Amino acid sequence: MKDLLKRKYILICSVLFLVLGCLFYLFFDGFYDTNFRTMQDQVVSLKDVDVTGLGELRASGGTSVSFSDLKKRLLHVNGPKIIIDGIREFHGYVNGVPTTLLGYHTTKPSLRHLPRRLLMTGTIEKRPELVISEQEEAQKYGFEYVNVRIASKSYPSDENVAELLSVFDNLPADAWLHFHCHHGTGRTSVMLVMFDILRNAPKVALQDIIKRQHLLGSTDLFNTEKWKYGTYTKEQLENRKKFIEQFYAFIVQRKIGGIQKWSDWKAQQKSSGNL
Repeated sequence: MKDLLKRKYILICSVLFLVLGCLFYLFFDGFYDTNFRTMQDQVVSLKDVDVTGLGELRASGGTSVSFSDLKKRLLHVNGPKIIIDGIREFHGYVNGVPTTLLGYHTTKPSLRHLPRRLLMTGTIEKRPELVISEQEEAQKYGFEYVNVRIASKSYPSDENVAELLSVFDNLPADAWLHFHCHHGTGRTSVMLVMFDILRNAPKVALQDIIKRQHLLGSTDLFNTEKWKYGTYTKEQLENRKKFIEQFYAFIVQRKIGGIQKWSDWKAQQKSSGNL
């Protein structure tokens, strides 16, 4: 009898651990940002890179936001905290979980999305009527919000650059920016690099800005080799690198009293044959 009870106890515990493990696998990234980084993070290898001005950048970046997690991470931050959302595709929140984790942004959800939908909404079908906007979710937690709709696997359009510059140029001195996209890599990396350039070019060389952001957790925007399992084409990677180089050149001349609007500068460069 005792052996039977022992086996039953072991079976119940095993099933319980299995269920908890499955739930952890399915929802861990919905409540904890594994790609979160701030500009004050300690990275040993940064000693070989020019870090001038890096620690003064009041900014962070990451994946689709769990606002309860982000609020805890930024408890030490005083002043307004502004979300810069770089996602162009449809997205929002269902019971605090980003819809990107439910695959609402794609017409072909993965197998991982379906049990998440079932557990969160009671069906594997999309339930858009349950979705609230990211702006609403952000404001519930005391964050300000800006959506700069950047196309996936691309770089900011002229309109996107104008929006970002408007935000950067009008920031309160004590504001903190949190940049994000779906995975906290492509678009988030571009926006963090742009912010670093705006604040620290030309004191810091572009190569150092790219390298230090990469060491903190961003994508290496100067690596244009197509990744083995990546979804970017080589042309997309090269175009993104070219954009960053152009933005650096634009900011350098802007700071010495040159052309102030990105679109005007691009037009001038095209007319002179430099683009």
